[in-house]
Order: sequence, then C-alpha cells, then structure tokens
Amino acid sequence: MSQDVSHSFQLRVALVSGNLNLGGVTTFLCNLGGELIRRKIPVRVLSFGMENPLAADFQRLNVPVQCQDHHRLIFEDRLAAVMRELRGFQPTVVTANLSATSFEVLRYLPDGVFRIGVNQSDHHTTYEMIRHYAPHMDLMAVVSETMKRKTEALPDFSRIPVACLPYGVPIPPDEHLAARCFDRPLRILYLGRLMQVQKRVRLFPAILEGLKASGIPFHWTIAGDGPEKEYLERTMKSSETQTISFPGIILYADIPRLLSEHDVFLLASDHEGLPLSLLEAMGQGLVPVVSDLESGIPEVVDKTTGRLVAVDNVAGYADAIVWLHRHRDEMQLLSQNARKRVQREFSVEAMTDRWLAALPKTFPAIGAWPADWDIKAPLPARHPIFFSQPARALRRLAARLRLK
Repeated sequence: MSQDVSHSFQLRVALVSGNLNLGGVTTFLCNLGGELIRRKIPVRVLSFGMENPLAADFQRLNVPVQCQDHHRLIFEDRLAAVMRELRGFQPTVVTANLSATSFEVLRYLPDGVFRIGVNQSDHHTTYEMIRHYAPHMDLMAVVSETMKRKTEALPDFSRIPVACLPYGVPIPPDEHLAARCFDRPLRILYLGRLMQVQKRVRLFPAILEGLKASGIPFHWTIAGDGPEKEYLERTMKSSETQTISFPGIILYADIPRLLSEHDVFLLASDHEGLPLSLLEAMGQGLVPVVSDLESGIPEVVDKTTGRLVAVDNVAGYADAIVWLHRHRDEMQLLSQNARKRVQREFSVEAMTDRWLAALPKTFPAIGAWPADWDIKAPLPARHPIFFSQPARALRRLAARLRLK
C-alpha cells in the first residue's frame, strides 16, 4: 500500500544528476520521478549533460527533464543554468545524485530547501567525494546497509542523518509474467556496461571456457555497450550448442521482454552499491549468479534466492551456472524465491514509500532565490585555478572552437 502523502502539497522535488547515461542512476531517477508524479507530487529531473537515452520513458511517466549542453557550455555555465531552472521550479527538496557535478548544486540553494546527497556506489573515491559536501546536506541517502555503516563512520557525517533507501523496480503482475520452461538449455544474461572497471567483463572469456568444458548446452546474451564490446565479440565464439549473442544497447522499454527470455542473470563485478539490473532480473524470476560483494548483494541474494561467487573465484561463475543446469528443481525454487524477494521489498512503490518517509512532513519558509550566483571552483577540485575567471574565458573559447 502506498504511503499517505497528505503533506504532498508542500513537496516539490528536484532530482539532479551529472548525466543521464544508461545505467542504474538514470533508471532510478526515472522510476522514482514517475511514481512521485503518479502520486501528484511535482518533480523535475535536471542533468548537466545532453544524453538522455531514457527520454521516451521519462515522457511516458510524465517526468519533465531538463538537460544542459556539455559540449557547448563549460561546467560553471551549466551550473548557473541548472540553478536558474531550480529557481523557476521552486523546489522544497533537492537531491544530488552520485557525482560531484550534481553535488555542487547543494552549495547554492537558499536556506529552507531540504538538501539530500545520494550515493549509489560503494567505492572509496565516492566516499572521499561526498565528505566535501556534508556541511551542505540535511540528509545523506545510500542504497545499502553496508554503505550506511561506512558513511556514518566518516567524521564529516557525525551530525548528518544517513538513510538507507534501496532502489525499487517495476514488478510485472503474475498474469503478465512469461511462463518459464526449466527443461531447456539455460539462457544466461549479462545486462550492463561492457567495461572492465567495476563490471570485470574481461572475465567473460574465462567463464565461457569453463562453460564449454562442462559440455552443457546454453545461450549467453551479453547486452549493452562499452569499451570492451569489440574485445568480447572478437574473443568469445559460439559453437553448435553453446551460443553467444551481442544485441547491443537495449531500450529500457524492451528490458522486460529481454528478461522474460532468460533464466540466469550473471554479474561478475568487484564492487557495487545495489545493482538495479539485478533487482529487475530477479523481479522477473531470473536466478542470479553474482559476486559475493559487501554492499547491496547480501540484502537481495542468499542461498535461497541465487548463487553467490567469491570475487576472486573466477571458475566459480561457470561452476554455479553448471550447478543450476544440473539441478533444475532447485533452480525453479530459486527463481520463485528471487521474484518474491523483490516483490516484497524492492518494488517502485516500496522505494517511494521509503523516500517519502525520510522527508520532512513540513517545511520552513524558504529564503529568497538570488538573481545570480557567484560560482566557485568545485570543492574536490585539485587545481582551483582551472576555474578562475581567466581560465573560464579560455575554456569558453575552446568550447566554441570545438563546435566549429
């Protein structure tokens, strides 16, 4: 049941991001923004970049999105433009998501606006970044209990509340869920960025060799794009009963269909916050074979919902998939349990209830929005002189020349 939002007439929520590239953060903004709109809470999504591959999905959910041209405008001018958009929207709550680019907005909001930093990555560089902005936050939101514990341990957050607000994903009703056949060759899916950093996709050829050596039949779909796509296509070859496909980027609207066509979800990352694609897959009944990571994973995957593999056990990913092939009754039970776990705890509705519960029920008077802003160097900047007035003039000129 959706939480009562009788105070929602006071809520006006701005969701700010450094970019809207394909990935969990953008999907989160789409899901949360859409559900807030459905609950009649005004929302704006603001991005410092031009990319918006989920534009049709934002539009379908009636979520207004405003993007800045990162090719034409330097950072300081984009920040000033975002602040003008915020002044026009008059939010009572502003969230800054993941990057220092978006967190800079928190420094320039008038008194009374409730300021939330959101960290979706369990990585030391992100913790180092967010500590700079603690004085400019009313709340720090993270997506796992591990990240909450790590953030609360930072001295900078000794007086800032930290809330664990996990993702939520759309859950298809049972009657719309494709029936699964558990006696055919396994259909394995990787869905995400094809990059070595974090996702470790260069392990895939070794995992493939392990699967081939087992002799089991399977089809492995590697969906997404990234710098390692060409390498994977070149090194991973199909055989008659063990096949691989690379469909490229999948539109968000097509992901439910893609998930319905697969049985196993593979993720070999070495760090995550809470993988949104994992929740989407489990919500459709895919059985996860995933790295046994500290953050996010333990709250979703255990021996009753999937198979966990030690990060340094490369052969373990193939071993887990082979085990599923040979234990079909157990795999069917894991599939059912995985779906129930996400249905119960990680729906879009449950996520939005958590967010609304974390917000104030009333808001003080908000101070006057300035006519202009004195934009300073970003707090984590190693070379602030790069953001000085003379340097800005040169960077603006360079941006114009690049466009010619």
